[in-house]
This record gives sequence, structure tokens and C-alpha cells, in this order.
Amino acid sequence: MLVSYNEACAKDCSTLEKDLELCEKAGFDCIEIRLDMLTDYLTRHTVEELASFFKTSRLRPHAFNALYLYPEFLSERDDAEKQAALLAEFRLGCEVGKAIGSHYFIIVPPLQRDPLGGPFVGTREETFENCVRILKKLSELARPYDMNLCFELVGFERSSVRSVAEADAIVRAVDRDNVGFVFDSYNIFLNGGCNDFSAIGTVQPEKIFAAHLMSADDVPEDQRGQDKRCFCGSGAVDTDGFLQALKAAGYKGIASVETFRPEYWQKTPEWVIENAWRTTHHALEANGCL
Repeated sequence: MLVSYNEACAKDCSTLEKDLELCEKAGFDCIEIRLDMLTDYLTRHTVEELASFFKTSRLRPHAFNALYLYPEFLSERDDAEKQAALLAEFRLGCEVGKAIGSHYFIIVPPLQRDPLGGPFVGTREETFENCVRILKKLSELARPYDMNLCFELVGFERSSVRSVAEADAIVRAVDRDNVGFVFDSYNIFLNGGCNDFSAIGTVQPEKIFAAHLMSADDVPEDQRGQDKRCFCGSGAVDTDGFLQALKAAGYKGIASVETFRPEYWQKTPEWVIENAWRTTHHALEANGCL
């Protein structure tokens, strides 16, 4: 597998240009670029400058993160202004991806955005129909850019797609060669504290386009959130089991460290990226994944 870095790890203490410099220095094979950090970068630089960096670097661009869907997207019920804004994000990633050689885009299913929290409101049947419709349409928009869509299940109650089985049913129904999965160790764990990753072995292996690797604090279920993510080496997630499941499926793509931990954002980018590299590389090496 390839050792990859997701910009969420230092998003509040770094920039895209700084991440590129430090990831190259640390030894990462790939980087996943956040759309908000890309937009910030483009206020100071051009797409041509970004492409030039990758032409002379050993570091390779992988997936853009991320497009967050909502149920009405690309339907007759969609709000025109809201649709235009999200399509603009998608086209930005596709256009920059074509210029720099990035061919993957993370797609997140609808989440409950109510600030008061609570579970996702909507039936499984509605979610299935919405996600299949949206992914088919995005698949066609992505094709001219040679862009692949990585559908990412999110295991907590606020998510509309919580399990590997639910995500698999959607991807099979879409049935497009450029639509597959990104599997995230913590997002699978979030579904009831699941440390059984054997369901990965039930999907079409060629559909696993990316993997996100991290552990998380051992806290009660009602306190589990994306801010509890941490680097491999400690925590509640069986990252070894996750890697072994991917390995058994024949996966040889990226293993990208992705945390959203405020504690890390208080550090320097150098500290974050050095420790992200060390812990992720060690986990892959220990599991025979390099």
C-alpha cells in the first residue's frame, strides 16, 4: 500500500503549500487535497503552479476531499442556488484534478446537519434512491475528467449510509466503473463500535479506490465524534484488523491518515506531518502492507 496524508490532519494550522513541502520531506507517497485548502491556495497561486510542483515531486496527488451530498441534490426538488454551489465545488476538483493528475474524489452521503444533532431523518429506501440517482449523474459529469468517485459510508447516527452493506448495495446499483468506495477505519467503527472489518471482503475488490487509516479515543458511544480521531498506535479502533481486511481483499492502494483532532491543530504543521508519517508508516509496516 501507499502511505498517504489527508490535509484534515493539520487543516487549522497549515496551508496546502506547506503540506506539500512537509509531506515531500517526510516521505509520504501521496496527498489528499481538501477543497477548502485548495480554494485558499488558489488565492495566492495558480493551478499551473500546483501542476508544476507535482511534475517535479515524488509526492503524488490522490483524492479530493470531499463533496458532501444532500438528499435533494440533482433532483427536481433541488434548490437551484444550492445545487449550483455544490456543482461548482465538484467541477473545481475535477478541473484541477485533470491538470495535476488526480483521479479520485471522495463523496460523502447525506448527513443530518441540524445543529441540535439527532439521527438522520429519512428512510433507507429514500437514501438508496437518492444516492443512486446522485452518483449516476456525478459519474457522467466526472467521466470527461477521468475522475473516479469514492463513496464513503459514515457510521454514526447522523449519517444516511452507516454500514458496508448499505454502501455496497448503492455502489452495485449505480454499476459504473468510475464509482467505488473509500473505506475509513473510524467511520466503520462509528457504527456501534464495530471492530469487525470482515464486511470489506464482501464487496467487489476492484471497487475499493481508497482507504483512510486512523484510530480514535476510547470514549462512550454518545461522545464519539470526528474530533476523537487520532493517529495509529493507540485508541479504540483495531487498525491492524482493518489493514488485514484490506490486505485480504487484495487492496494495494493508498492508506491515508485522516484526523480532525483540535489538539493536533494546536501543534505546528511540522509536528503533525512528522507524527502522521511515523505512525502510519509503522502501522503499514507492522502489518506487511508496504
